[in-house]
Amino acid sequence: MTDPSVPAVIEMVDVLLRSFFLSPASEPQLTNPDEVHEAIRGLKVWKAPGPNGIPNRALKHLAKRAVSILTYIFNAALRTHHFPQTWKHARVISIHKTGKDPALPSSYRPICLLDTIGKLFEKILLARIYM
Repeated sequence: MTDPSVPAVIEMVDVLLRSFFLSPASEPQLTNPDEVHEAIRGLKVWKAPGPNGIPNRALKHLAKRAVSILTYIFNAALRTHHFPQTWKHARVISIHKTGKDPALPSSYRPICLLDTIGKLFEKILLARIYM
């Protein structure tokens, strides 16, 4: 085993790190309106909306122009490697467990409702991860 404090090892690690950080990042595979439309078709309409209040049922009825705008937004996020902060927010609600005392906090189960547009973008990202 090589001692990590040896100057030659330190130099080798330094060279590898420099080459890694100087190499250009791979260009992300962008999405298209057909892929976004397919991701929308896969959304479950009975799921509750998150903080933006947009139900999945509304996304399923978007016009082609709106899907194109969503595609543009998703591609901008892919190009910049940025997941918008508002898509990270969630609405937390508590569901009462049947048969439990409603006065006790342990009688409730928290449910986290994520932003619906963010969930849609996550589906697009997941398709790229599985490729």
